[in-house]
Amino acid sequence: MKHYPIIALIAGAILLTGCEAKKASHPCLTLTQADAQQMQKSLGKYPVFDKSYAYAQAAADSAIAHGMDVPVPHDAAGGYTHEQHKNNYYAMYYAGILYQVTGEARYATFVRDMLHAYADLYPTLGMHPYKGSPVPGKLFWQTLNESVWLLHTIQAYDCVYETIEPSEREYIEANLLFPVCDFIEKGTQANYDTFNRMHNHATWANAAVGMTGYVTGNRELVDKALYGSAKDGSAGFLKQLNELFSPDGYFTEGAYYLRYAIWPFMLFAQAIEQNEPELKIFERRDGILLKAVNALLQQAYNGTIIRANDALKKTYSTQEIVCAVDIAYWAGRDAELLDIAEQQGSFVLSSAGIATARAIAEGKKKDFCFKSTLFHDGADGDKGGVAIIRRGEGNKQLMLVMKATAHGLSHGHYDKLTLSLYDNGHEILTDYGAARFLNIESKSGGRYTPENDTYAMQTVAHNTLVADQESHFKGDYNTSMQYASRICYADLNDTCSVVAAEDKNAYRDKDISMRRTIAVLQPQGTEYPMTIDIVRATSPSAHTYDLPFHYNGHLINSSFDSRRETCSLRPMAGGYGYEHLWKECEREVESENVWFTILEDDRFYSVTTALGTGKVYLTRSGANDPNMNLRSEPAVIFRKEGLSDYTFASVIEPHGLFDPNLELTKGANAPTEKVEVVYDGEDYTAVQIAIHGRELPVLFIAVNAAEEGKEEHRLSLNGKTYNWTGNYYVQQ
Repeated sequence: MKHYPIIALIAGAILLTGCEAKKASHPCLTLTQADAQQMQKSLGKYPVFDKSYAYAQAAADSAIAHGMDVPVPHDAAGGYTHEQHKNNYYAMYYAGILYQVTGEARYATFVRDMLHAYADLYPTLGMHPYKGSPVPGKLFWQTLNESVWLLHTIQAYDCVYETIEPSEREYIEANLLFPVCDFIEKGTQANYDTFNRMHNHATWANAAVGMTGYVTGNRELVDKALYGSAKDGSAGFLKQLNELFSPDGYFTEGAYYLRYAIWPFMLFAQAIEQNEPELKIFERRDGILLKAVNALLQQAYNGTIIRANDALKKTYSTQEIVCAVDIAYWAGRDAELLDIAEQQGSFVLSSAGIATARAIAEGKKKDFCFKSTLFHDGADGDKGGVAIIRRGEGNKQLMLVMKATAHGLSHGHYDKLTLSLYDNGHEILTDYGAARFLNIESKSGGRYTPENDTYAMQTVAHNTLVADQESHFKGDYNTSMQYASRICYADLNDTCSVVAAEDKNAYRDKDISMRRTIAVLQPQGTEYPMTIDIVRATSPSAHTYDLPFHYNGHLINSSFDSRRETCSLRPMAGGYGYEHLWKECEREVESENVWFTILEDDRFYSVTTALGTGKVYLTRSGANDPNMNLRSEPAVIFRKEGLSDYTFASVIEPHGLFDPNLELTKGANAPTEKVEVVYDGEDYTAVQIAIHGRELPVLFIAVNAAEEGKEEHRLSLNGKTYNWTGNYYVQQ
């Protein structure tokens, strides 16, 4: 029998004093004894679930076979000690579940002994030696990872709770679990501030501390997690549900960070539902958590989460979304989620996972409906939004994304009214996302590289208007956080989808107003839907306006001399991200239209823009990047100089076919032959397109349109009068 310091036992007693210790039966979080029995009886019935179970069993058995390794923390993300502590919490988590299902004592013993090792280690630790975070941890270089560690560890402890003698539990709680909770909540001023923020780091912290409270019967921890450190509702998990999501379920930090935050949101919600069903957590704000899961899935193309703000390439088969989908089905029984779960091919080992696997096996699945959607941003839905327009079916469909949101907290970017295009299974017009090599220690300790600030966040790294080669809000976070774009209207239908958004604050100091209108339609005689993109800038003074198009693919042809420099390269300019763009080609153009065509996979894409006299640049990221932290990605930038007002009108269209096996090329030239702004006034803009010699269609836009779109309009053009009701009109 191990002897435990009497001071530790006294500390445990003090921590529990004043708490209404509501001792639940164990496990009590995301798995119950009945669930474990059901899981055991189900093995062999649902092959895909069996695969997830076998993975957990192999991981737990391997950890037991190799023995415990609880090293003194030293390394940053991706380093040995960092990864070992991650492996440990996964091993404990899996072993705890395996004990509940199999009843084999070796799994419970492994978890208990590992917890003892950590309880011995943790009181000896100071702050982590790697100084790379404003919120450093002890076990890990940042406190966020401490929260993730605790969230997994407390589930393991919950599963083996009844096997540990009371005196041993007191030792573990007093020397490990309660001190970790205390550190996460208020170990430093930065920790306290983070715990009480509206941010995904706080979600992890609240969930970990709150779930620890439920398992240990410590009501104080639960209340702090739900209502903030002051326990008055000024912070905490419940307030996050109110403030971090719009009424549509859009997460203010964007889809990528919802992908990460949805894990603790859903896990803690399930724990709340199990322990305090009277809170009706899944019904709050009209089912906001279930809406959030749907919003996250809708912001994916062929299973890959769209890249916006600080984002890396992730699919909805990541473990966090697997967990979220299973819990969402468990809570709401939406049969469309079964389609996603089947695609994911794995399940969380909990009541939610077994319920989801069983429902799939029983044939309850319905196809998940990916559809054109407008997601508003902001707690009240008044901070702009993200518009998603889809055309076609299956994994070849076209998807257009316009982002016109608030900044998005610390992971947001300075890019209002941004456009991205996905088609034929590929990302065509790209968003850079984040400059980061996740958990690769040699690359800035696995953190964001410096170029994330100097390039990826800057406006020129995105497909939107840049004035005077300066980022929106001059790249100032505090200023950007004060404002949001406005969605003027969105009409999403199968014939013609039109979305308009404006921003009057990105260049507030220059008194520049920006407005972007995108329309997706398929004129007669064209093979694929096209996008009409109208970007309008107005100001009382003259400026230089750039419109970048970052793309995937190979430049095939253009209306200008696109030969690039072969002997020397220079950066575009000296700041706001331009210093990271190699200027591969610069051309003065004097042409009604300027166009370029790229080839991606077996399809061509052309961008045709009404430019007149101006400049065109071919650029590539990578300048002033000695450590090669940036991906080498191309862009075309259209520039107009010395103008107060200007409207860029472009047509973006897929076309043709390239088959290297058959050595077949057809339709390599874009259907659009001309784009012309035929009217541009204070009230209306009209753009005409010539396709195969036919001057059709004409898109009329009411500049000062209302969201309801019920106003009547009248415009005379070339001797003909056009009358229509609504924000736009397409004359074909």
